[in-house]
Amino acid sequence: MKRNKSINCPICKSNKVVHLLNLDCGNFGNSILYQTVKIDACTECGHIYNCISPDEVEKLTKYYNEESAPLNLSLINKFGDRPGSDSPFAFQRYTKLFNTISPYIHNDFRVLDVGCATGGFLDYLHKQGLNKLYGIDIVEKYVNFANKSNYIVKLGNAKSIPFNDNSIDLLIMDQLIEHLAEPAKALSEAKRVLVKGGLLCIGVPDALRYDKIYFFDFFWFLIREHIQHFDIEHLKILAGAEDFELVTYSSLNTSIMSEKMVLPNLNAVFRLTGEEIKFNITKDCFKLKNKIERYIKNEYTKLNRKRKLIYNLVVSQKPLYVWGIGREFLYLYESAGLKNCNIVGLIDVNSYKQKLVLSEGRKITDKSILEEATSDSILLITAIAHTDSIKNILKEINFNGRVLEL
Repeated sequence: MKRNKSINCPICKSNKVVHLLNLDCGNFGNSILYQTVKIDACTECGHIYNCISPDEVEKLTKYYNEESAPLNLSLINKFGDRPGSDSPFAFQRYTKLFNTISPYIHNDFRVLDVGCATGGFLDYLHKQGLNKLYGIDIVEKYVNFANKSNYIVKLGNAKSIPFNDNSIDLLIMDQLIEHLAEPAKALSEAKRVLVKGGLLCIGVPDALRYDKIYFFDFFWFLIREHIQHFDIEHLKILAGAEDFELVTYSSLNTSIMSEKMVLPNLNAVFRLTGEEIKFNITKDCFKLKNKIERYIKNEYTKLNRKRKLIYNLVVSQKPLYVWGIGREFLYLYESAGLKNCNIVGLIDVNSYKQKLVLSEGRKITDKSILEEATSDSILLITAIAHTDSIKNILKEINFNGRVLEL
């Protein structure tokens, strides 16, 4: 697989980088999301990021509008922490984020949520007594879906915020800047719209703890929309370049789609000082690079184990059904040899996914296809977050083949 030409570090702009990973994550046949994850590390500041081409960056915006948003809005499972949702898991994350912010704000603050999706956190803030609430998002479907009775939501993006200079007291970028190819431009815009002394709240996956929370092999890189991988040191560098000083931060865990799927989250609050902040690259900045190198090595060990397991399925050529056609499946299909098995059925309960096909023309159906299953059939569960509920359904329909979990 040909690599993209290395790009300069999005944090310190250095062109001195090393390549850490080249991983085929698979794709649906008609998807415009880039397929291969290429991870680089800056040798000057230690930042970790995905090396993606300008064309792949441009397609990401289309992906959010044309693929990601329709999928998220069509989900049956309403417990998952999806963009802007009001689910129990999202409420848990909102509460922890608010607890980080609340000591430094009051109810008269003008609050802007950049990347608000359908407005779940704005709903939460309104319930906490804040009334001057605003949001923007690049996805038109999300903006149209948001409940705008208690706040104003506009179509917009982090690099060009449709608000006046010095008009906001608190700006929130929660689960946003890891999606941006040029996060420095977003921080520059935050500086423009905030009042002097205003607060910037950033929430990101904590890359320093990728190795502490295992859900699936390479999972934090399988989320290809996440093209920056931050720890607190690199957030400080990024924010400091735009005159923001760190006020407080918290490292915590929140559930995403089930209790099994846990996000290592990092919330940080910065204050706009209006004065230049000099930052130094210290040895602490390179802890992330060392951690990610070990993480990648350990994940390859897990991948090789799965390759052996799947090789046995290839050799047997027994009829194979797969339940859960998402990130984990696509990765196994391309990188672990699953595509070489005798796959007779792909199952997913999401109606949107049932309209999609894989590159070889394989279609996705609902569970009714299991009515054709023979006793020598094998069902592989790749919807890891929903293993228990899938096993319960299999009992209800009396599936008498072998069930295989990963």
